[in-house]
Amino acid sequence: MRGSLRVIALWVVLIVLFIAFYNFFNPSGPMPGWASWFPIIVIGVIVAFSVRSGKRVQKGMQLNLEGNALMTRGRIAAALEKFEAARPLLKNQGQGVISFNVGLCQLVLWQLDAAERELLDAQAHKQLSTEVRPLLPARLALVAALRGKVGEAEQRLAEARTVEEDDDSVTVLAEGALACRRGDWARARMLLEGPATHVLGGPLRGLRDALLAWSVERTTGERRFVDPVTVFGEASTDKLRESWPELVSFLLDRARQVA
Repeated sequence: MRGSLRVIALWVVLIVLFIAFYNFFNPSGPMPGWASWFPIIVIGVIVAFSVRSGKRVQKGMQLNLEGNALMTRGRIAAALEKFEAARPLLKNQGQGVISFNVGLCQLVLWQLDAAERELLDAQAHKQLSTEVRPLLPARLALVAALRGKVGEAEQRLAEARTVEEDDDSVTVLAEGALACRRGDWARARMLLEGPATHVLGGPLRGLRDALLAWSVERTTGERRFVDPVTVFGEASTDKLRESWPELVSFLLDRARQVA
C-alpha cells in the first residue's frame, strides 16, 4: 500500500512539473482547456489502479493470516489452500513469506520435493524478513535428512547453527533424523529425548516420537507404540514412503502389532 502511494505521489509531481514547464516555455500560451483535463484523468486512472492493487494486497495478507491460524489448529490442507490463494494477490509483496508458509505445509504433508522447492524459493527472495530467514536452513536440513541426502543435510545443519542462538527444535529434529539415517541410534535417542524437541507439535511431534521409538527399540529392544496418525495427519503414507520406506514400514508394523 505504501508503495502505491509513493507511485501516485511521483506521478502527481511529474504531471505538475510537465504543466508548469509547458506553460512557461510554450510561446503560444497556456495549454488548451481540453489538455488541462488530461493530467486529472491520468491521476484518476492511477489512483483507481492503486486502490484496486491495494485491496488485492490486503486480501492476500488476510488470506495469509487465515492460513497461519489454520496451521496453528493443525488444519494443514486448508491452510495450504489459503496460502495458494494469497500467492497471486501479493505478487512481489510478501512472496517470500508465502513460499515459506507453503513450504511448511508441504513439509508436514511429507511432500518433500515440493517443500524443498518452496523453501528454496523463499530463501531466494531478498526482501524476506529477518524473522523468517534464519528459520530456513533447519527446515531445509530436515527435508534433506528425510530424503536421505546426508551431505546436504550436514551442510544445512552447519548453516542453521550459525544463525541460531539456541538449539531450535527443528534443528535438533533434523539432527536426530540424520542420526537415524546413519544408524547412529544412541545419538538419535539422546537428541530426540532432549528438552529442545518437547515444544514440537503436529506431524513434526509425531515424527519426533516415531524416530525416538525407533531409536529406543534399536538400542534397548524396548518396543514403544506410536500412532501413525500423529505422523501423517492429513497426509497419506505414500509420499514419506517414497523417501524413507523403512521408517513407514516400522510405523505401520508397530501399529499392526498393537492392534
